[in-house]
Amino acid sequence: MTISRPRPAAIATLTAVLAAAVTAASVAPAAAGTTASHDLERAASTTGVPRTTAASTSLAPLATNSRAASRSTATASTGTTTATTADLTSSIATKLASRAKDTRLGTAWSGQVVDLATGRAVWSRNTTTTRIPASNEKLVTAYVALKSLGAGATLTTTVLQGSRYKSSIYLKGAGDPTLTSARLKAMASTTASAAKAQGITTVKVLVDDSLFPAPVNATGWKAEWVPSEVAPVRALVVDQVNVMDTSVNAGYVLANQLRSYGLTVNGVGRAVVESGSTTLARSTSPSVGSMVQAMLNVSQNDYAEALFRLAALKRGFTGDWTGARANAMQVLQRYGVYTKGLVFYDGSGLSRSDRMPVTTALYLVKKMRTQPDVNSVVFASSGMPVAGVSGTLENRFTTAPTSCARSIVRAKTGSLDDVVTLSGIAQGKDGRERLFSLLVNANTATDSARAAVDALSATSTGCY
Repeated sequence: MTISRPRPAAIATLTAVLAAAVTAASVAPAAAGTTASHDLERAASTTGVPRTTAASTSLAPLATNSRAASRSTATASTGTTTATTADLTSSIATKLASRAKDTRLGTAWSGQVVDLATGRAVWSRNTTTTRIPASNEKLVTAYVALKSLGAGATLTTTVLQGSRYKSSIYLKGAGDPTLTSARLKAMASTTASAAKAQGITTVKVLVDDSLFPAPVNATGWKAEWVPSEVAPVRALVVDQVNVMDTSVNAGYVLANQLRSYGLTVNGVGRAVVESGSTTLARSTSPSVGSMVQAMLNVSQNDYAEALFRLAALKRGFTGDWTGARANAMQVLQRYGVYTKGLVFYDGSGLSRSDRMPVTTALYLVKKMRTQPDVNSVVFASSGMPVAGVSGTLENRFTTAPTSCARSIVRAKTGSLDDVVTLSGIAQGKDGRERLFSLLVNANTATDSARAAVDALSATSTGCY
């Protein structure tokens, strides 16, 4: 992989739009995609707001669970499952070996279950073979974003008045994927008041999305997926609308809002903010932590691609595919994540050229669970999907035999036309936490494959 050179200008630019939030997860994330995702996961609504759902509680601190796992009378952290007095590892291993013969899984698949406390494999299949991860790639993006940006970081979108031509109104993008028309309307109100106070009644709106380079599709994206499944990655988008030019669309939204406040707008264009321009209004995003939670919860592709690039810019890499990939790989290696065989070309996992071994997924889940700064975001009630309860797992694990695992499996889903993946944590009936990753490829019977994957996941808890 080619490592792009850090750009001091990029660091300075992103520093100007990043600010520290008081809390990481206290603000609910805003808008998301309005179309049903090609990866069969992303929840959608007619308003453009993701239907994120939450579990009743966050996953208890690991220290509590570790002590519980060492005692025979432990109580599982969900508050709904009482651990048995016996370690179920041997029984689980036997059942996994038997159920791994399920023909619904096909032949091109890998899997592993590992005891979190001991690090010992309970069961394995083809762990070194790389597979298309689909949205399990978002595990990489979530970890890299939190380590690069910090959970409490926020993004600030600004409206500025030109220094030379006072009638030029710039909308400068900060890469904020959560920007809504309501937030933009508040900025429009402030902007219109400021302009009229100067005697200016006619303006031109110019969008500045130069934080990210001109968009090109990632390697492995099908042309027909853009913009329906993922929009071209730009630094400006309002209400997560899936159109080819989200920046110009945002400019038109602002222009219409300015008109509603009494200004005449004689055009919308694209231009870099001129030196010496004055900030008239600003809007701050929810925290990066809440964006990561929404991305994982409903598998939001556009959030993933924005975070993928923002993380690179923060650490001095270029904000293109090359820089984002280089930054992500460097972060993973810095924190000891297994990367042999790992290849990725995007942050969402839509790329059919992405490859991942189950070992990488397990390393990521373990790091997320054992590192407090990441665990508190990823395994919060509004974060990682919970079986039968929230996010992309809300409608799974709802019938026997897998319903016994409801609320005690927390995992990231992944689906393409012939791919089904699931990686996360199985909270054992014996009080032990087990990491698992299942990557099924080359199987177009995705409903059947998904049921088989859920069965293996439920087996990992010892409830089935």
